[in-house]
Amino acid sequence: MGTLSDSFKTPEIKKKLLFTFLILSVLSLLTIVPIPGLNHAVAVAKIADWGDMGRIINILSGRALANASIISLGIYPFLVASIVMQFVVLIVPKLRSLSQMGDEGTKFVTKINRIAALAAAGVYAVLFCVGMRGAVTTKMNFWIGIVLCGVSVAIGSALCGWCVELLNNKGLGNGLTIIIVAGVVRSIPEEIYGLYHQSTVLGRLPAIFLVGMGCLFCLGMLFLIILLNMGEKKLRIIFSKRTVGMKQYGMQNQVLPFKVTQAGTTPVIYTMVILLIPSAIIAMVVPGTESAVAQWFKDFVEKVAFLPLFIVFLVLFTNLFSLLQFNPFDISKQIKENGGYIQGLRPGKPTAQYLMNVYRNLNIVDCVYLIVVCIVPMILNFFPAFRGVCLGGIGLVLVGGGFIEMKAILDNSIKTEQEKAKAAGKDKKRKNYNKK
Repeated sequence: MGTLSDSFKTPEIKKKLLFTFLILSVLSLLTIVPIPGLNHAVAVAKIADWGDMGRIINILSGRALANASIISLGIYPFLVASIVMQFVVLIVPKLRSLSQMGDEGTKFVTKINRIAALAAAGVYAVLFCVGMRGAVTTKMNFWIGIVLCGVSVAIGSALCGWCVELLNNKGLGNGLTIIIVAGVVRSIPEEIYGLYHQSTVLGRLPAIFLVGMGCLFCLGMLFLIILLNMGEKKLRIIFSKRTVGMKQYGMQNQVLPFKVTQAGTTPVIYTMVILLIPSAIIAMVVPGTESAVAQWFKDFVEKVAFLPLFIVFLVLFTNLFSLLQFNPFDISKQIKENGGYIQGLRPGKPTAQYLMNVYRNLNIVDCVYLIVVCIVPMILNFFPAFRGVCLGGIGLVLVGGGFIEMKAILDNSIKTEQEKAKAAGKDKKRKNYNKK
């Protein structure tokens, strides 16, 4: 709360906060705008047959999907396009070199990402229309209705992607995290009511007791997740100094903090989006049990292969994004070039080996934490008493990690604005002194 109050005291950060709230408010209003060309009641009934896939897209869209809104797909197509393009940039040498060429290369890659996001919005809008072919209103021509539906959903998805870029450039930053956290928080009342509704078979008082215990357990888990996200491994770097005459030259000793959860929430988001692509296509094209083969494949993906693949991709992405944040070999090289060393270790290979061990240990803790928090609710979901809690762990990870990430962004912004104010004050004093 202290960080938030300090942010509102700083004019520039206050503008960014208000702009962020404005974007989220606009998206919230759009969640109640129905898709033109469809019979709303029939469309909502068809979407209800999407299962867990529908619940995830519903969260990513801020409950727009359950309302059959024009932004029903939310940021899901944008996420798919972003992930695919990141892998394309890594694979294609020309794009990889362009992304490392500074502002011009970054702008070019950003344009390609936008085109990919628009293409993904169009593809998923077509798939959505195929699934909604039986929900077109009878008050207009079928083809006019289905075209209106497709264009509206595609524009809505593209608008959500544009809002992400607006939040990145003019808002707090990391628009994806902000929109996802907002969607998760908005779905909390529905999840609590769903748990209460399922528990009413035991009686009203036991249901209230179970809901209360579940809320307390989730709050405790959220507290532990936040603590773990704030955890750091600190290494003291000592820089050798040399004396020339009466002066000493060299850098001051520093403490390098390495977060326990280096990868943040990105591995969970990427794993969830990639694994749900087949289920999303099947859920849109063949909702419910219209096709026995499609239903069998969907059950196989979601109930048999999902858990093992989720663990594999989660570990893979955790290691990948941790390495991007904390590269032991690059850090060792920088320490050696600046004449530094870790106490008890020689610069060069011994330091690199030590940092590699630190990186490996932090990754193991991060992987175990993500697997336990995300997978245990999925396993409990197979038991009737815990039906519907499969996304609880993922939601807690996203909310906890998202709040810590936003707090770090606000802290850095406050520090930057304070440094600017100090520099402006010094310049003003210098000008006044020169006038005298």
